[in-house]
Amino acid sequence: MRRRLSLRGRMVLTAVVAAAVALAALLLLAGPALQRRALHQTGETLSAEARLMARVVEDALARGTGTEALDPLIDEASRDVGARVTVIAPDGRVLADSAVSGGELATLENHAGRPEVRGALAGGVGQAQRRSATLGADLLYAAVPVRHRGEVVGVARLSRSLGSIAEQGRALWRSAALALLLALVATGLVTLLLSAPLARSLEEMMEAARQYAGGNLAARIRVRRRDELGELARIINLSADQLQERMAEIARDRGRTEAILSAMDDGVLAVDHRGTVVLANPWLTRTLELHEPVGRHYLEVIRQSGVGALIEDTLRTGARRAAAVELLQLGRVFDIVAVPFPDAEGAPHGAVLTFNDATERRRLERMRRDFVANASHELRTPLTSIRGFVEALEDGAVAEPETAQRFLGKIRKHADRMAALVDDLLDLSRLEGGRAPEWKETLPSEVAEGVVASFAGSATRKGISLRHVDQGAPAAVTDPERLRRILENLVDNAVKYTPERGHVEVTTSPGPDGSARIEVADDGPGIAPEHQDRVFERFYRVDKARSRELGGTGLGLSIVKHIIQNHGGQVWAESQLGKGTAMYFTVPKAFPVAEAQA
Repeated sequence: MRRRLSLRGRMVLTAVVAAAVALAALLLLAGPALQRRALHQTGETLSAEARLMARVVEDALARGTGTEALDPLIDEASRDVGARVTVIAPDGRVLADSAVSGGELATLENHAGRPEVRGALAGGVGQAQRRSATLGADLLYAAVPVRHRGEVVGVARLSRSLGSIAEQGRALWRSAALALLLALVATGLVTLLLSAPLARSLEEMMEAARQYAGGNLAARIRVRRRDELGELARIINLSADQLQERMAEIARDRGRTEAILSAMDDGVLAVDHRGTVVLANPWLTRTLELHEPVGRHYLEVIRQSGVGALIEDTLRTGARRAAAVELLQLGRVFDIVAVPFPDAEGAPHGAVLTFNDATERRRLERMRRDFVANASHELRTPLTSIRGFVEALEDGAVAEPETAQRFLGKIRKHADRMAALVDDLLDLSRLEGGRAPEWKETLPSEVAEGVVASFAGSATRKGISLRHVDQGAPAAVTDPERLRRILENLVDNAVKYTPERGHVEVTTSPGPDGSARIEVADDGPGIAPEHQDRVFERFYRVDKARSRELGGTGLGLSIVKHIIQNHGGQVWAESQLGKGTAMYFTVPKAFPVAEAQA
């Protein structure tokens, strides 16, 4: 990681950069003007030298001297002035050139069309800049007419390479760079000396500010100066005193608030006027499985339209709102109350929501309503039948012995059904809140053998084959009486629903993870797929008419499921219409409750 430049260093750097920028701007602005001036001066010099050259060659041109006589003159002149010299006839032919001699002159093109030559032939001074095809370099040209007795007898032209002008520019830049370097060094030294006291005071303030940012509000600045910086140091110290006091008060209030929110069994969510979450208590974060909700918009935290509607309605109206919202992803229902709460001074109000988990309460209420409705219905049917038979007997049927006996049989049948229903209801009540199971190690095969023996007579009377097959089921920790009750319910159902000459088989075998698995299979009518997941619900019947005819209460399989779940096992059904049903359940080898009691 690069080391950060100190405050003093930044001050020196700022001064140096400012000086550098000023000098560079001056150079950039003045440089082109100086270069244009140098070019202009060079052009003026060339023009003056061209006039002198015109006088030198005037007599020679007037006499019609040939190239042989002109070459020594212009070569010597070229060496004296350090420029290329060319003498051109009025028709544009090159008569002499310091850069070309002899037969090469004849190869030169006619110069009558050159800008500087045209200007000279017109009687003035012609100047131009272009690249010389002969020398292959950029040149500055100056041409003047050569007059003899008022008549133009030729043109004297001088040209000089622009490289010399560029060299002058480079020399200017080098001088400017040296001046810039000296100015920067001087600026840096002066700034370094002048900034020392100021930088020391500012560094102390910065250090105190770092201490405050790190939580050390006890740090203070030593006041050494009587100027503005000293006054600033005193103000910072006073602010730190006040801030320390307020932070202590806020910490106390926050600690109390967090303790209250953590102890709550309800969720609390607060958002500001923009919908950004500013608070979520641990219960809400844990229950709704929220990940770092604070600082994010509520739509990113709780993607539920019902919650969003409550928040938006409260933010818009400022009124209290309440609703029951089901969070589908969690499968839970919450009673939510939303009320406005003040935000920062001058800002619109936010909203705070309380979440009360009503899932279990609503489930129990629904179960209670369903249970009461189903129990009432199950009791109403036999009571109505009994009342009808009693009224028939009271109306005279008692005088007919055969009819009276049949009615009394019906009354007994319905009374037995009511008694069985009450017994099952009492069993469910005891399972849900009665005595604890008496856990002990039990062989499921022995319990199954006893149950099969107890139902042997009923099966024989219906012509049903009932047998038990043990495939080496291991011992399990269970309540033997409750295990017997499970098997009695399952075997009783199998015998009831299996037709004559059918088969019922109870199989005990090893299950997964060392548990014991028990199967009760029959070849009765079977259960349709849409009913298989619901047969263990209270009062649920696949064929209601046939179930009542056989004396079923609709609670047997519900009792079975309840007992098995208390054992930590699993129960399920597999069936095909017309091919029979198999009921399976498992009993763990070691149940946690048993281990805790041991």
